[in-house]
This record gives sequence, C-alpha cells and structure tokens, in this order.
Amino acid sequence: MAEIREIIAAELKLTKVEPWKRLKGGCSSNNWAFKTETGEIFAKVDSGKHGRDLLLGEMKSLEMLQSAESVRVPKPIKIIFSQNGAILITEYIKFKGLEVFQGELGQQLAMLHLRNLQLLKENADQAVKQFGFYVNTCCGKIPVDNQWNEDWINFYCKQRLKPQVEMAAKKTGNREVKMLWSQLEPNINKLFHGINVQPSLLHGDLWSGNAGETETEPVIFDPASFYGHHEFDLAITRMFGGFRREFYQRYHQLIPREVGFEGRQSLYELFHYLNHWNHFGGAYEEQSLEIMRQLVANS
Repeated sequence: MAEIREIIAAELKLTKVEPWKRLKGGCSSNNWAFKTETGEIFAKVDSGKHGRDLLLGEMKSLEMLQSAESVRVPKPIKIIFSQNGAILITEYIKFKGLEVFQGELGQQLAMLHLRNLQLLKENADQAVKQFGFYVNTCCGKIPVDNQWNEDWINFYCKQRLKPQVEMAAKKTGNREVKMLWSQLEPNINKLFHGINVQPSLLHGDLWSGNAGETETEPVIFDPASFYGHHEFDLAITRMFGGFRREFYQRYHQLIPREVGFEGRQSLYELFHYLNHWNHFGGAYEEQSLEIMRQLVANS
C-alpha cells in the first residue's frame, strides 16, 4: 500500500494520499478510495496478467462514455503503469444500488446508444462508422479483440463468440461446444434478417453490479466499451436481475424493439455465459450449451 500511495502522489503531484477505505472489487482488481488535499479519489489496482490491457481499456471507455454526455460515469483522471501492473485513477463517487433511478437509466442508456446513430444520419465527421474500439478491452479479466470491422455479424462471430468457444473447448475438453458452434455460426445471419445494424457506443458489461445511483442520478462504471449493436448492452441486464420494468420501458420508448429482438438477445447472452464459463466454470457450462442448442434448433 505504501508503494501505491507514493506512486499516486508522485504522478498526480499530491502531498497527501491517505487510504480511506477498501472497496469491493471485480474478479481481478483491488479497489481503494483515498483522501487527498484536492478531494477524494478512487484507485483500481491490477497486477494480473492482463492488468494493463484491462485498465487501459477501462480508461478509454470512461473517456468515451463521459464525452457522450448521456449517462454519468466516474471521471477518469489518469492511468499509471508500473513494474507491478497498472493503476487507474478516477473521481470517487459515493453511490448505492440502483433503485430510484431505474427509468432514468433506461432513458439515458438509450440516449447513449442513439448518439452515434444520429451522427451517422447527419453524416457528421465525428461519427464512428465501424464496429470495434480504439483499444482492446477486457470483459472480466479476459481480453477481447476490438479491431475495427465494417460488418457487425462478422465482428460478433469472429471477435466475440468464436474466441470464447475455442477457449472453453481448450480449457475443458468439451467437444459439444465446438460441434454446436459449427452448426450455429453459418445461420447467425438469419437472426438479423430485415434489420440494419449500425454502431452505437456501448458500456459493454452492464450487469446490475456495474450500475448504481447517487442522491440525484444514476451512474454506471467498470465499462468494457466498444461500438456495436445497441441491443448487446441489454442482454446482460437480463441475466442476473437488478433492472426493473421501468428501465426497459423508458429505454424502448426511445429505441423500440425490432423484429427478431428476443432471438438476438439469446445470441448476445451467449457471449456472457461463455465468458462466465471461461472465468468460473460450474453451471455456466451447461447454461452456455443449452443456449447454443436452442439457437441451433431455432435456426
């Protein structure tokens, strides 16, 4: 801890960096709040194998989400690289679980997703026209490939689902997952019949543990952002609870459901179940396989 305090003080040119409280972290990072002479700051410390990629990706994600001015995120201050990993410094926000501002978050998330779509309609120079992101990010502690791609289905299959399938097969020796993938992949395009997917800026990992609220507004954090289909952000919100009816109502008031929505939600949930299988094993194996079986049966 003393070394971390010294590094933060030197990089931010502070004389006072006092540990205030240790905060609940994700699956690989240590989170701390510090008191300084300029106020309270939050520090995420990661010395894991992919710590640099994880925190650099989160830093860029927060920068882009903040610049969109649609929903509040912690203001990124600095990322510090050291021999032992990386430290991400942001503002400290005192918040609690999402409760009062469910509807507001649904509306604000839709506004975030619509922002780039509107720029595309206006043919604005700042519009992002491909799927991907400026840096690779990590969903949990597993890096994902954000190389720019002009085709959403190709991006989602080759840069999201396929790496997870191959990782699961290699780690567990499960043969069914590769067999199901060989049957599913050629038919995924059918789920997108009649819709035109354009890139929206996404949070990327919006489960209920990454959303909360202050006394006045909702806040989201721990992003793994990229430009993708706006429906992707909704899939993980349905997996672990925490988001109520008014969240979805306010979202769909601005972005109505398109034909085939439920089938695509299963496809997008599949990434998260595979990712959890590769992180934690256990029941996520059978849940991943069952989603793949259903998608194959319905294709």
